[in-house]
Amino acid sequence: MRRMPTEAKHGFVEGVKKKHAGKWVATRGKRVIAVSDSHEELIKELRRKGLDDLYVFYSAWPKEKEYKFLLLV
Repeated sequence: MRRMPTEAKHGFVEGVKKKHAGKWVATRGKRVIAVSDSHEELIKELRRKGLDDLYVFYSAWPKEKEYKFLLLV
C-alpha cells in the first residue's frame, strides 16, 4: 500500500477537522470513512462494518483548543 506524503496528509486532515468540528472522525488515506458524535459509537460502527487500519481522531471546536491541560493517571 502506498503511503500519503506527510504534507498532503496534514492538509487533508486539517480540512476534515474544520468540516467536522466537534465530531469523532475515521479516515483512511484521503477518504473520510465515518463520522460520529461519540468515540464509542464510531468504534461500534467501524467494528460492525469490519473496518480496521484507520486513523481515528476527535476534531475539537476552536474554543476547545484554547484549553491546555495535562492528565495524570
